[in-house]
Amino acid sequence: MVIHDSPNSRFIINDPKGLCYLEYEEKDGICRVIHTIVPPELGGQGLAAQLAQAFYQWVSENHIPFASDCSYMTAWLKRHKITDVQP
Repeated sequence: MVIHDSPNSRFIINDPKGLCYLEYEEKDGICRVIHTIVPPELGGQGLAAQLAQAFYQWVSENHIPFASDCSYMTAWLKRHKITDVQP
């Protein structure tokens, strides 16, 4: 289950094998994804995709302009043909 840890600007998945998270920052009215971290032992399970989906759902529902400096998030947005990304 993905949890929005808004005080720390992260979406997290807490797993006994490790912490997965997507970290973002809000600056100049834009919410920018910094990076997505999934420990190697949890890789290949779609956890990064769950984090990306949760982030996108949150910014969409709250009409928050967003951008990505994270290679995973940028690829996820392209794969899902999402084009409302800020430069």
